[in-house]
Amino acid sequence: MRELLNDAEEREEELKGEVLSLQTRLSYAQRDNWQYQNLVNEHRHCRNLRGELETQVREVRRLEDLLADEEDTTARLERKNEELKEKYRLLKRGNREEEFKLRYEEKLAEVEVLRRRLAERDEMLALAETRIANKNRTILYLKNYLRSHGFNVAD
Repeated sequence: MRELLNDAEEREEELKGEVLSLQTRLSYAQRDNWQYQNLVNEHRHCRNLRGELETQVREVRRLEDLLADEEDTTARLERKNEELKEKYRLLKRGNREEEFKLRYEEKLAEVEVLRRRLAERDEMLALAETRIANKNRTILYLKNYLRSHGFNVAD
C-alpha cells in the first residue's frame, strides 16, 4: 500500500512538471500569436500608409505644376510691365502730352491691378511652397517609417 502511495506521489510530481511545461509552452504560443497579430495589423496599416503616401506624392506633383504655371504667368506680367514702362518713356517724348497723360493713367491703373494680382499670386505661391514643403516632410517621414519596418520604398 505504501508503494502505491509513493508511486502515486511520484506520478503526481511528474504530472505537475508536465503541467508546468505545457503552461510554459502555452504562454510562448500565446505570445507568438499576439506578435503575429501585431505584425498583421501593422502590415495593414502600412498598406494604408502607402496609399496615403502615393496620394500625397500626386498632390505634390500637382502643386509643383501649379507653381510652374504661376511662375510663367508672373514672368509674362513682368515682361508686360517692362514694355509698358518703355512705352511710357517713349510717350513722354511726344507732342500729344494730354492724350498721353490719359493713356499713361489708364496704363498705370492696369499696372496697379496687375501688381495686386502679382502680389496675390506671390501669396498663393508662398502658400503652395509651404504646402509642398509640408507634404515633402510627410512623404520623407512615411518613407523612412516604411523603410524602418522593412519595406522597400522607391525614391
